[in-house]
Amino acid sequence: MTAPARRRGLLVALPVIGLVFALAGCSAPGAGSAAKGADQPDITAKVTAADVKKGGDTTLTMWADVAEKPLMQKLVPAYEKAYPNVDVKITYKSFDDLTATVVNAANSSNAPDLFEGNIGYAVDGALVKGGLVRPLDDVAKVYGWTSGTGASTLAPARWNKGGTAFGSGTLYGMSPISEVQGIYYNKQKTEALGLQPPTSIDDLEADLAKAKAAGQQPLVLGNSDQYAATHVFSDIAVTKQAPKDIAAWIGGEKGSTFETAGNAEAAQTMRDWTEKGYFGTGYDGLSNEDAIARFAKGTGVFFVGGSWNGASLDSKGFGLAPLTSGGVGATASPWHISTKSKNQDAAIAFLAMLHSPQTGQWILDTGRLPVVTDGVTSKDPLQEQTLSALKATIAAGTQVGYYDWSTTDMLSKMGGALQEVMAGKTTPKAFTQTVQQTWAKAHG
Repeated sequence: MTAPARRRGLLVALPVIGLVFALAGCSAPGAGSAAKGADQPDITAKVTAADVKKGGDTTLTMWADVAEKPLMQKLVPAYEKAYPNVDVKITYKSFDDLTATVVNAANSSNAPDLFEGNIGYAVDGALVKGGLVRPLDDVAKVYGWTSGTGASTLAPARWNKGGTAFGSGTLYGMSPISEVQGIYYNKQKTEALGLQPPTSIDDLEADLAKAKAAGQQPLVLGNSDQYAATHVFSDIAVTKQAPKDIAAWIGGEKGSTFETAGNAEAAQTMRDWTEKGYFGTGYDGLSNEDAIARFAKGTGVFFVGGSWNGASLDSKGFGLAPLTSGGVGATASPWHISTKSKNQDAAIAFLAMLHSPQTGQWILDTGRLPVVTDGVTSKDPLQEQTLSALKATIAAGTQVGYYDWSTTDMLSKMGGALQEVMAGKTTPKAFTQTVQQTWAKAHG
């Protein structure tokens, strides 16, 4: 499998933060609550090649993460064949560069027709507040995105009118890429210990004790970047409370709170697992990339991680069990249509092709997971297990997103506080209070 880029939701581009507030008070020319512009009416039927041809010879400009290049090398030729009057020009940027500059680009007089944003307040929030991206509810309705596979993945691209909360409201983007958490396991070691692949946190906890008793390191964790432990925490926390409440808190819904019994219990579990030695030693000095590399070479029995970690593992020696009783996951950076685009039909046709079973297969073939999974298959057993885990997690309603989407500084605040809980330096209750205070400060 081709190695995918590390999951994107947790990486917030700080240079854009100041622009969020500037755009909130000064909308882009032609922007408003409808944010379409006079020449961008709602569509009532699928865009046809004839519709696009009416625009004459067209150059469709885009900005994309460089990680999209393998997919675009398959998609763009197919698109240009279907719409021969359109020439696609893509500017590729590193993820950090893209998220640091795309809001300014969208607000410029030379805005690209299509571009990737990033879920959360620093990028997508700024785009929505500035009236820089076209609402897509009409597109979603016409193309059937709101039903069938992939429907639940639209939530992170929905925003309220003021751009102050996401998860519901008007749809402003669409991502064809999905991610899922699961339990990676060493096949040889689990077989030797007589363990079945765990499909729940309770199963995992029982297996960790057996692995420890057998003299094995139960779990491999690399938490120097602070996000890996928050993922394990979230997998536990979602089993102890309603997933929809977690999603509401992440999205900034008024009245939401992190100070719940379920979150305190999950934090206590993280401490208990640490005290029992399930994570081994030195995990705070080890990166997630180094941790998965060690696991790939035979250290440990289990690794709780995301689908982006699978590219580092040999499918013959490792498997992935879905966390059907809980587990985070989400969509990757959404694609947006600029409110300034003069090529609406061509842009909509491109998004429609992105959100299709054919593109879903291409996405899987390039080492990632699609939101549209109809008819998508893989001959690689680990990749097929990962696809099954995605389907099971979505069906269970536990793909709530990432906690650090909730504020621009949540990763460092929550990650640091969780490290202190695991080290026994603070209590689970103090941890939930710290996280909630960070959230409340950002959401007023």
